[in-house]
Amino acid sequence: MKLITLKFLSPFKIGEKENYVDSITLYRAFIKALTLLGYSFEEIRKGDVKFSSTFPVVSNRPYLKIPFRRVECNERTMDKELRKIEYIDVDILRSVEPPYLLQCQGERRYLVGNGVERLELENKYLTSHGGIIVEYKNRIDRLVNSADIYTSPSFMPKHDLGFFVTMWDNELDKALRLLEKLGIGKDRNLGYGKFIVKEIKDYDLNLGNRRYRYLTGRAYPEGEFMTDRFDRVQMMGGDISPVLLPLLVLLPTGSLVKNVKRLYLEKGENVVVVDPMVL
Repeated sequence: MKLITLKFLSPFKIGEKENYVDSITLYRAFIKALTLLGYSFEEIRKGDVKFSSTFPVVSNRPYLKIPFRRVECNERTMDKELRKIEYIDVDILRSVEPPYLLQCQGERRYLVGNGVERLELENKYLTSHGGIIVEYKNRIDRLVNSADIYTSPSFMPKHDLGFFVTMWDNELDKALRLLEKLGIGKDRNLGYGKFIVKEIKDYDLNLGNRRYRYLTGRAYPEGEFMTDRFDRVQMMGGDISPVLLPLLVLLPTGSLVKNVKRLYLEKGENVVVVDPMVL
């Protein structure tokens, strides 16, 4: 598995005020770049190449979405901060098994795992990793001599962003270099979504024998939520808390799930991609 680290030079526009680049956008961007270069994207179509969504990379360390957790804290300010935690150091996932309980004791913050594992959080978490920029623009209709004001949100990351990919070759590298020039997301022609590639390196995300997989991505690409039936799967939450029933699982787009082949589930314009990329 490769870890690709990017530094964004300008804000990007993904979905509605998304603060990351979801895996669906990455798939589409790489398919477009490969096509422009005259290369085949058969390996992506077959699912041999899989992308995760992006996440912050701080001091060369990935910070991944925190799994579903409970909070027990009697101090109001601290309680709010614990509830806002969005990303945690990847080493926490390696050392403490979910599900998590967040606690406070004075000025100290603790994370309690499944069982008796307890870890002081210190500064190994992020409540935010950038800022939303909102521009106000006028839409003018000269035929009826009217105008209306609308907002155009974008997100500027404070840290580098990274994503995982299962396989890497020269063609994908050239596609990524082309995306440096083209940008990613909406309004690329206006200068949004420009980035440089900081690093491409091997990375092992193995969590041993734990039966957990990382769910990430947009909860709905276009239209309504989609569900499908799987065998029972242990998992941890990504952007939303998955609705877990004995056999029914509501999955965010681009989810990474145990022992499940990559699936395309189409209903109208909805497309859900499920990636079995193992942490």
